[in-house]
Order: sequence, then structure tokens, then C-alpha cells
Amino acid sequence: MLTIVSFVIGLAVVVYGCFRLGSLMPFSVDQMRARRATVATSLENAAAAETRLAEVRREIDAEIGRARAQADEMVAVARREAVAVGEETARKARQDAAAFIERARSDIGVERERALGELRRELSALVVDGAGAVLRDAIDERTHDRLIGESLQALKPSPAEQR
Repeated sequence: MLTIVSFVIGLAVVVYGCFRLGSLMPFSVDQMRARRATVATSLENAAAAETRLAEVRREIDAEIGRARAQADEMVAVARREAVAVGEETARKARQDAAAFIERARSDIGVERERALGELRRELSALVVDGAGAVLRDAIDERTHDRLIGESLQALKPSPAEQR
């Protein structure tokens, strides 16, 4: 029984204190409403921030996509230019090689003709000297000139040698 009386007295003190303070809770209903409004505003702000964050991420992803596309295009252009430069270099090298070969052939032809001419002159001189030594006393001057002319005519290159 004493327990029941103590319980009733304690309950009466709590009820009296609550009426005196205006509520059973240590904070007021107005404070709860204000807090609820603050929380709701914070949640709305958080939702708006998440929405904005998603938009910014989409914008960033789109910008990254555009940058990658530009980079890919730049790489493709650079590759095409590199191929073009390589082909141009190869073409120029082939032209230079062909020109060098043509100059070498021309030089060889000129040198061949020079050597053949020199050989003919030396051979003519030897033939004339040899014939002159043998025939100096036996042949008159007109016959001598005719024989030299025939010898020189015989030493001219044939069409097969001229190639």
C-alpha cells in the first residue's frame, strides 16, 4: 500500500509540474513544429542539392564526352597527317633515287664515250706511228694520207658500240 500511495503522490507531482510548465514534454509543441519545419527545409535543400549534383555530373560527363571526341578527332587528324607526310617522304625519296640513278646512267654514258674516244685516239696514234715507221720510206705522201683516213674511218664506232 505504501507503494501505491507513493506512486499516486509522484504522479500528482508530475501532473502538477506538467500543467505548470504547459506540457508533459520538456519542450513545447511550437518548438517541435519549428524543428520539424527546419528539418523539412533541410531535406528539401538536400533533395535540391542532390538534383543539382546529378545535373552537374551529367554536364561534366557530357563535357568529358565532348573532350574525348575532340581528342579522338585530333588523334585521327594527326594520324592522317602522319600517313600523308610518310607517303610524301617516300614519294620524294623515290623521285630522288630515280633522279640519282638517271644522273649516274648519264655520267656512265659520258664516261664511256670519253673512254672510247681516248682509246680510239691512242689506237689511231699507235696505228699511225706503226704504219708510219713501216711504210715511211715505201709510201708517198698522198698514199700516206689516204691510208690514215681509211684507218680513222675504220676506227669510228659501229652502231652496236654506240649503244
